[in-house]
Amino acid sequence: MDTLQLTLFGHVSVVHPQANGPLKLSRSMQALLAYLLLQRTSVSRDILMDVFWQDHLPGRARSSLTTALWRLRHLLEPEGVTPGTYVVVGHMGEVSFNWDSGHFLDTESFEQHIYPLLRKPNADLTAPDIEAIEQVLTLYTGDLLEGMYEDWALRERERFRSLYLNCLTRLMECYANRKNYERSIALAREILRRDPVHEEIHRALMRLYFECGQRTLAMRQYVQCRDLLDQELGVLPLDETIALYNQIVASSHSDAEACTGPSQSQELAQLLDELRLIRHSLVETARALERINRAVIGLAGVDNASSISRDARHR
Repeated sequence: MDTLQLTLFGHVSVVHPQANGPLKLSRSMQALLAYLLLQRTSVSRDILMDVFWQDHLPGRARSSLTTALWRLRHLLEPEGVTPGTYVVVGHMGEVSFNWDSGHFLDTESFEQHIYPLLRKPNADLTAPDIEAIEQVLTLYTGDLLEGMYEDWALRERERFRSLYLNCLTRLMECYANRKNYERSIALAREILRRDPVHEEIHRALMRLYFECGQRTLAMRQYVQCRDLLDQELGVLPLDETIALYNQIVASSHSDAEACTGPSQSQELAQLLDELRLIRHSLVETARALERINRAVIGLAGVDNASSISRDARHR
């Protein structure tokens, strides 16, 4: 293997062509290397000192940066490797990764392959395009730089996470258009696993269940969506989501009435589903009443306090 293998999805990993396995980088070395790889351009020493040693005095910060760069170059460019093969230091002291080197970087490959595919409208995506998206998504082995919580790392993590979810959504829509409900449903579930309060995806999953004849699952998905929105955000589903739910329920009732001889087990299953939905509605009503009760008590407390204050002034 003649290629430097660099991984930023999940935890940072570096496999050197001259090493038998991943290099052992300290956390500070991982962070410095990841920052340089994600910037894509040369970075001045002042910026690096401000990012990584902002709490140090200027002299100590400069010394720390010099030491960190020396250690990083020593790891990536050991004896026998030409200086500048992977880490380039310019005349003004600016630092960058050598993008002309023989390397593979998972985030770089992810972006290079996915952006041209995402620019295509869904109707123009061919079967090979869909397969290409599926292959690119295998690079996303975990959220970017797991375990790093600096501001720059969090921003980049959210950017790649949004890009990944966008890819999953496009795939979900493409498979739905091709009536591949099994794969489309699996993708919708994966999106909700990572973003549980994404109401648009809950709605898409309700439609998918409904279109493939699983109306009970579609109604349960609405209940799950409603409860999550209430618990996490304290809001009700959008009118569009409620309208879709009512449409599914109405369709279920119409089909039940049209059946000439439904079995007792089918009738029992439908009744049990309706009872579950009623129970959830009662729980939601109880929660709403409790919130109203707390608000009334709070207002009463304010009014009593105001009354006492007025009495005290009159005395």
